[in-house]
Amino acid sequence: MPSYDDDLPTPQEELLLNQLINNTDRQEQLQALIQVKNLIIGSKRCKTAFYHVGILDNLYDLLKQYSSPIDIDILIQIFDCISSFAKSNNKDLIHHLIELGFIEQFLILLTNKIDSKHFYESCLRCLRSFFLSKTFSNSSITSIPFIFLCDQNKSDEKPSELQLEITLSNNKFSPINILFENSQTLDTLHNLLSISKSTQISIVEILCCVCVDHERQKQIVEKNFIQDIMHLLVENISINDRIHHLVGLANEHLIEVCLKFFCSICYENPTIAQQLYVTIYSETNQTLCEIISSLLNKILRSVIISYYASKFFVNLCKTKVLACDDPYVSHLSLTTLIHLCTKSNINKCVYLYIECLDTLIYLLNGNNTLHHTAIYTEQLLNKLFTYIFTPNKILENNSDETISIQLRSSALTLLAVLSSHHEDIKKRIAEQENLISTAIECYRSPHISLQLASLRLFHGLSRSVHQLRTTFNDTICDILLDAIKSNDLSLVKIASSVISNTVLEFSTCRARLLSGGILDILFTFLTHTDHELSINSIWALRNLSYLSTLKIKQDILNGLTIDKIYSFLEQCTDKQFLICLLSLLRNLFNEKDTEILLPMFNSVKLLTTLERILDKNHPGEIRREVNLLIDHLNSINNPSQQRSSSDSINSSCRTSLFPECILIN
Repeated sequence: MPSYDDDLPTPQEELLLNQLINNTDRQEQLQALIQVKNLIIGSKRCKTAFYHVGILDNLYDLLKQYSSPIDIDILIQIFDCISSFAKSNNKDLIHHLIELGFIEQFLILLTNKIDSKHFYESCLRCLRSFFLSKTFSNSSITSIPFIFLCDQNKSDEKPSELQLEITLSNNKFSPINILFENSQTLDTLHNLLSISKSTQISIVEILCCVCVDHERQKQIVEKNFIQDIMHLLVENISINDRIHHLVGLANEHLIEVCLKFFCSICYENPTIAQQLYVTIYSETNQTLCEIISSLLNKILRSVIISYYASKFFVNLCKTKVLACDDPYVSHLSLTTLIHLCTKSNINKCVYLYIECLDTLIYLLNGNNTLHHTAIYTEQLLNKLFTYIFTPNKILENNSDETISIQLRSSALTLLAVLSSHHEDIKKRIAEQENLISTAIECYRSPHISLQLASLRLFHGLSRSVHQLRTTFNDTICDILLDAIKSNDLSLVKIASSVISNTVLEFSTCRARLLSGGILDILFTFLTHTDHELSINSIWALRNLSYLSTLKIKQDILNGLTIDKIYSFLEQCTDKQFLICLLSLLRNLFNEKDTEILLPMFNSVKLLTTLERILDKNHPGEIRREVNLLIDHLNSINNPSQQRSSSDSINSSCRTSLFPECILIN
């Protein structure tokens, strides 16, 4: 092996680069380009070394030089070189490629009429490499941000799309923004669809990657890509069925990317999801749903085809176009995803395991009526426990540790979702031997994804009175106190979600959390700039005040202060925060403690403040809370007055103890 500095080319490589840059003979430049291409493909070292000596600038100069007039052979070699560089994990390298203007130049070249299929195929493959780069990701085809949902409000908050859109719109290096700078670019791609299967695969994959928000999805739909890509899908399904033994791979790959497109184009977009649901393929009079569902009935289909076909129906379900008990979802999609998660013959496709687990998380989170169906045979639970306890059993010996971490994190998060609603499922999961101790071990690992996943599991279990009394111990309390003080906001937010439940009167953790200083921490979070964290904090204080001792109530009032309570009542416009605050006040004014606590407020001032809230245009839930509190206070001031519903006050608190929608990214 030659001796060299990893950051610099070897002497032989320097000679080759000089030949490429300084030689004016076209044929010698072509040969030099071929040699450079062969060196950098698959070589991280060569890419880094050549990048450091400025080869990207040289390649861009050559690209401009041979674009007018067009030299097909040299341009194809440049395309292949840049395509390899664009697959690098070096963000600085990728950003420099984009800064130089390669993407714009490729898009210009694609508008030329050239009699060379190879030219278009190579250029589009190169362009696709930028969009598939790990530097730029699309949440509709990668991991999905996690938020606990209940059936009633599962569509109320959609932070993932907003966060992704903001990130991309502020990113000057985004290939997506560059592609949409010219309104004719989509027309150009549309016109190139018919050239070959290679161009079709590249174009459809690029379209998958640019479906980052409703605006981009709408622009693609307006160019009639849906009908054309549906035609490609049907055509290749038909060819594959007729002569599967002759044309397997190319057709299967095209089917896969077409399905991937339909998943991406309707992701979190109810309007387009509804459009796809009613779309009919005129030549066969079949709906798109019927066409895609047929792929889930074929035993010999590739696992990738099965995965994207299932994910398509998941996306329709999450946009409420399909009900969760629709056969497309409950019978086909759910069972296929579980089968893919547990198949023994795809052990080498661990990435598919992870994708299937993440898609099941997305589907089952908020659709609790599917939870019993998902664990009906115990096959899924047993596999999840295997992934968590012994992931190396299904991984090759030389697998990257990152893969094992991803697999365990996804499995723990799916358990968290399954444990978030039904009591019998919580019990089954919590009683699994070594699970709680393994979750504790995962939190103590240095990997943030495992820490988050273990806290998510505790959050799911904490939404159970029985589990709060039995499973939660001092060790879990110490973990929560550690996480709530973390510098990582995502850990703090999920810890606050768990704590909002574990401070309840019947929880074994309550005393330890109080002695650990949780009250002071919650007070500081009330005015935190992160909305979810402030909501979690007032929710926790509300739960802590429920059936609490006079000492705890006084500590809450002293920490909050009467002035701040009045300030919140008069100025707060957040519905969820205000409801929790009003419920907190009702809990404080328990009959036996009222005579001590109410004078601190000045009952006349408090009633006047509450009546002013009624005069404002607040939602019905807030008005109901205010009326209950006013009724409660009036009955205290005038014992002869009949309280409208003493029982309804307590039952209201009891039924809403557990947060239904708490962000835990």
